[in-house]
Amino acid sequence: MRLFELENTFVGDLETILRNLVGRGDSARATQKLTYPALSNLLGHGIINYDVFKTIYDENPSIHPLIANFNADHIVLGTKKQDPKTPEQPVAKPGNPDVDRMAKSAATDYQRDLSK
Repeated sequence: MRLFELENTFVGDLETILRNLVGRGDSARATQKLTYPALSNLLGHGIINYDVFKTIYDENPSIHPLIANFNADHIVLGTKKQDPKTPEQPVAKPGNPDVDRMAKSAATDYQRDLSK
């Protein structure tokens, strides 16, 4: 038997800690990485490594939204940080036809003045 199989509160404690860390990452708008030794220290339920975490992850879909990715070295938490490759697009607002016409006219006048 493994520790997380004996301990009824293990998955609940893990989920609570991950939710807190994700919340902290969301408020800081930063990616949160967590090593397995750090996770072991936070949980206080013995040593957690990649194999133990993978088993827990596979058996508990409730923690899936909290994890963006994990590998043998660390866990990347599923924070809401914007991916730098896809910058946030501004929301298009409906234009005012009069303002659009005036802006176009001003730009045309400016270009005409430059060409003189």
